Amino acid sequence: MEIFATDELDHRLLHALRLDPRISFARFAALAGVSEQTVARRFRRLREHGVVRVVGMVDSYAAGQSNWMVRIRARPDAAVALADALAKRPDVGWVSLTSGGTEILCAVRSQVGYGADGGQEMLLRRLPHTKEVMDFAAQMVLHRFDERLGSMGDLTELEPGQAAEIRERSLIRVPEAGGALPAATLGAQDEPLLTELRLDGRAPVARLAQVTGWGPARVQRRLEELVRSGLLFFDTEMALESLGFVTHATIWLTVAPADLHRVGLELAEHKEIAYVAAISGNRNLMGTATTRDPGHLYRYVTQALGAIPGVQQLEISPILRRLKQNGSLMRDGRLLTPVG
Repeated sequence: MEIFATDELDHRLLHALRLDPRISFARFAALAGVSEQTVARRFRRLREHGVVRVVGMVDSYAAGQSNWMVRIRARPDAAVALADALAKRPDVGWVSLTSGGTEILCAVRSQVGYGADGGQEMLLRRLPHTKEVMDFAAQMVLHRFDERLGSMGDLTELEPGQAAEIRERSLIRVPEAGGALPAATLGAQDEPLLTELRLDGRAPVARLAQVTGWGPARVQRRLEELVRSGLLFFDTEMALESLGFVTHATIWLTVAPADLHRVGLELAEHKEIAYVAAISGNRNLMGTATTRDPGHLYRYVTQALGAIPGVQQLEISPILRRLKQNGSLMRDGRLLTPVG
């Protein structure tokens, strides 16, 4: 895979976007000591080459839905086609081919959760009976840890003080486990706003006002209300493959219940971890590791993971190909620009 040429300013910009996906170019320029035009030009270059994309997403937890991590063992001749079909669904994210290309890992956002009949969303009921599926397992995501507190591998980062200042002022909701959030509800009037943010999570307020027919002040108030209530979050998706991190793996951990939250918080601070969540089942903690090569992955597992008290067992599923992140399709290690 061709590595995309970047420098320290690009890396610091990516770090800032991870901390605050909607950080203004002017604010980052002041922190970095460069012009606003330079920052805007760097961001456009990274986005146009499929290295970074910001999306605005409805949080399924806050919307009364549920998230499931699904592992599907498919027939070898059908795995790629099935993974492609799942990636195109709006209720499915994080689609990857693992384990020699016969296992599909994806996240399913339940559309109806548990109703009066106690049934799960239709996709979860239908998938195990699909002829391409040989084996199927689904674990509920119980809690996602804030991996933004981690870093960017060995890429150049912002100074700790700069990173802390960005986090403190960001329009990001980071709840504690079981923490209460302000009440809000979504309505039909929000759909144009949400549709635009799914296409471009950095859409300016003026653009959002245009698509909603609202005034800029009303748009800003609604954004803040939805984020603070937990209904809306912004995610910076990155094609780290194009930056030289070509060995990815899902790590499934068994952790003593009393240690689960502590271990999850510790993993979230690791340089190699891009996602970490507590899940149901025997493997009750999962993380996505992003490393440069198999040797780097081995050192991470044996040294960093091996040093954490409370980890009882682990399983490593190497990722051969990523087809979709949270909201963006991928091809050849790059993010695809959606068609709006």
